Amino acid sequence: MSYSLFRPRLTGLLLLPVLATGAARADTVWMKNGDRLSGTIRSLSDGKLVMDSSYGGTLSLDWGAVSTLSSEKAIDLRSGDTVFKAQLEAADRGYIVVRRGDDEQRVQVAKFDEFMKPKPKTDALTWTGNIDVGVSLKKASTHTQDSHFAYNNKVNVGKWRNDFGGTYTREKEDDSMNTENYSLRYALDYKFQDRLFWQGRASYKRDWVEDLSEQALLGTGPGYQFWDDELGSFSLALLGGAFTYGYSDGSYDSHLGASLRWDYQRFLEGRKIALFSHGDAGHSLDGNIFTLDAEVGLRYQLTSWSSLNVSYGHNLVSGTRDTLNERNFTTGLGLKW
Repeated sequence: MSYSLFRPRLTGLLLLPVLATGAARADTVWMKNGDRLSGTIRSLSDGKLVMDSSYGGTLSLDWGAVSTLSSEKAIDLRSGDTVFKAQLEAADRGYIVVRRGDDEQRVQVAKFDEFMKPKPKTDALTWTGNIDVGVSLKKASTHTQDSHFAYNNKVNVGKWRNDFGGTYTREKEDDSMNTENYSLRYALDYKFQDRLFWQGRASYKRDWVEDLSEQALLGTGPGYQFWDDELGSFSLALLGGAFTYGYSDGSYDSHLGASLRWDYQRFLEGRKIALFSHGDAGHSLDGNIFTLDAEVGLRYQLTSWSSLNVSYGHNLVSGTRDTLNERNFTTGLGLKW
């Protein structure tokens, strides 16, 4: 039997997260303690094997506790810059058989500690998003009604990434409206390298209560993707552009400036919990205006399509004729896709 197809060092094999779907049987993982788990393997990152199962949802397994595994269908493997299809078959404890046609190779499980880490490049369209809704009603000496709505969408096609969404917040106490505003945003990224991208971004906020009734940002600039895998993503973008502010009396003022934008998400406990933070901090070139629009929160996965979310947001604008300093704590239910 020839092993010529496996002459590239298998210690560098990377298992790509493009697994065959719709198989009659599932992928199987054998643990060192004797447990046998079945499902669909999604990724291996930071020493954690992520696997979808019909009985326990998404599982996060310690890679050091894995004895061997098998894939039901041929999957994509990477050795260096070469991508090929091969079958993974369970072998003795601590080994996996990689089979490609009539050729096969026994590889130590420890040699696969980096498999599935980078996502494969694909031109296929992907769409992810979520909707969060929170409502609070309280009747005591005063009658309060609080509501919050947020939606987020990410549509990726090849090297292009679209990120758009919006929010609406309303807080009313008896006949007094304490807060009522909405926001819209859109960002378009072009990835010209694996980690480098160029972003164009526009955002708009409208407030019916504060004197600072309108905020608009238009900017563009480079960005860096620190990581983007099955367990989360983190990116920074430095944007130059213009800030425009409108006031309740109909007057406006504009400033040139720069802002730092971040987008962070990390899955924990086998993707049951998602820690997220996004926002931007900006400064005008004349040194007068400072802005901060940030949110940090947690989402807990209830089902495959629903979640419980808790978040804290801070919107600060200083240097304008009316300083804005809003803090919002929200909690509610969400839908995701």
